[in-house]
Amino acid sequence: MDDLFIEDEIIDLRDKIAHHSDLYYKKNQFEISDHKFDKLVKRLQALEKKYPQYKINNSPTEIIGSDILSSSKIIQHKIRMYSLENAYSIEEIKEYIEKINDNRTINITTELKIDGFSINLYYENGKLQYATTRGDGFEGEDVTINIKTIKSIPIEINYNESIEIRGEIYLPKNEFVRINIEREENGEKLFANPRNAAAGSIKLKDSNVVASRKLDSIIYSVGLFKNAKINTQKELLEFLKKLGFNVVKYEHVTNIKEIINQCEVWERLRHDLEYDIDGLVIKVNNFDQQQKLGFTSKSPKWAIAYKFKAEEVETQLLGVDFQVGRTGAITPVARLKPVFISGSTVSNATLHNEDEIKRLDLRIGDYVTIIKSGEIIPKIIDVNYEKRESNSKDIEFPKACPVCETLLMRENDGAISYCNNINCPAQIKKRIEHFTSRVAVDIEGLAEAVVEQLINHKQISKIQDIYHIDFEEFRQYEKQGSKSAENLRNAIENSKTQKFHKILFGFGIRFVGAKISKILCSYFKNVDEIINASYEELVEIEEIGEKIAQSVYDFFRNENNILMINSLQDAGMKMISDNNIIEDTLSGAKFIITGTLERHSRNEIKEMIEQNGGKVISAVSKNLDYIIAGENPGSKLNKARKIESIKIIDESDFLQMIGKEN
Repeated sequence: MDDLFIEDEIIDLRDKIAHHSDLYYKKNQFEISDHKFDKLVKRLQALEKKYPQYKINNSPTEIIGSDILSSSKIIQHKIRMYSLENAYSIEEIKEYIEKINDNRTINITTELKIDGFSINLYYENGKLQYATTRGDGFEGEDVTINIKTIKSIPIEINYNESIEIRGEIYLPKNEFVRINIEREENGEKLFANPRNAAAGSIKLKDSNVVASRKLDSIIYSVGLFKNAKINTQKELLEFLKKLGFNVVKYEHVTNIKEIINQCEVWERLRHDLEYDIDGLVIKVNNFDQQQKLGFTSKSPKWAIAYKFKAEEVETQLLGVDFQVGRTGAITPVARLKPVFISGSTVSNATLHNEDEIKRLDLRIGDYVTIIKSGEIIPKIIDVNYEKRESNSKDIEFPKACPVCETLLMRENDGAISYCNNINCPAQIKKRIEHFTSRVAVDIEGLAEAVVEQLINHKQISKIQDIYHIDFEEFRQYEKQGSKSAENLRNAIENSKTQKFHKILFGFGIRFVGAKISKILCSYFKNVDEIINASYEELVEIEEIGEKIAQSVYDFFRNENNILMINSLQDAGMKMISDNNIIEDTLSGAKFIITGTLERHSRNEIKEMIEQNGGKVISAVSKNLDYIIAGENPGSKLNKARKIESIKIIDESDFLQMIGKEN
């Protein structure tokens, strides 16, 4: 092959590997399987070996993909963290064992390869000092606060020497399902798989949200560690177990048949575990032998990962349906020729948005490869262009809403098209279902089928109609009756006393989930205060960004929404915040908390402010009354010093203000 074409292929491979690596490590997304990614890397390795004149120092064959974001606090690892070489067949495992064995007795541990997020825990004098992500192998992001929410990671251990302990953070499968159900009800984007959910969670700014997701951990290795009494991986795992860590399931094996048996057994049993595994790690047990084998630029030579085959099946794309969500978002859904994969029959797969269709260059009639992301969500990952028929049809993304025919709008910086007709029948149905759902106003008995009955009989066409249902007519409907009608009447009546933050969440304001609803209701006393709030006041509130503030402001400027609120109030629904205000000492004073406080957490101080009638905001402005400064305050303190009206106080000053300190 011409050298010019070789160089072009090498550059193209580097670009593709960098693209997919960035998606995986920094955005928790993927467009191709691990196997296809590794094939790209191995092809590049082969070309660089054959044509060394084109090799560069920072080639993806020499460096580990990095999860570091530029805005994060970075900590250097004491000992470098490596990645593992992968094998995808038993033959490759046999070749590896022959290569490292050197005619000695086989002394190997086989360990489950957890499909999670790598973590490094540093302890000194028996106490956890910090926790970092793997990063680029040399340094990682500080995620200490979030790691402390994981119950299986001890804050103190019975070992006083300095030690780096390494493992995986994972999300149990049942938690993954629960969180995705909640996200769907909240109108939020679903996590593709448990690994992505764990990776996304561990970097969140709100540790309370991290704690609610019930992450867990499994430990398998160390970095910095000096202990002459421990000479094998097996001894190390038992030592870590005694320190109080959850350690990886492992077997000590002494022949190739046992290794192959472990690979085959766990590939078969992987679905029975409470967490995802994507392979088995085969590791030299003896530390002296590990040291002699050493490392490549990316990986230890004394370990390899046997990667299970992601179950992939090919089927035909029969068509694409366009669904309208409660916010008007248009989602394309692939209709597939039914196919059995990972324990169930699949006939639909999400295509996310128009950009995804274009990226795949997808057409009706194409033969596509699907996988189940995290063994749960069907996803199209590839198109077999060789089998494409000449009469295949392009997929035309609609220019108008498929239900009400309103012209679709697309945000300048977004990939999603919206129907902005608030009276679109599809949106109305979804909005009513959302309003009545368990996580919102919680009207038991108003399930999807019942809502559809009421809409079809023209009893309801908007949210407020729920409170004017003719129950005499309702009990005549198919599968209903007097008891159903009475139960529904009682449930609707009970909903009038629902907490304000649940009612606000039920309105379905774009970008306003359950958490933001609580924040708004802790800041404002009632719905009238929110209606009258300016954009500037909304954007000042802690954790309310510009996008959310604009969405809330616009919602309460819409005449139809105000009519809905008035109608709900007339029906007896109370929209008053339950702020738990004990005293009115602070009477609307606005605070910012910055730095590390000595006696109370920032959340505890925030709660005290709100209980005493004050408010916590996020941005320094002339509207701010007080800034409570702890150790190592941020840039907000410097900004506050430039505004004379802002009083700078410490924790003790604040406690004196509310009568908690003499």
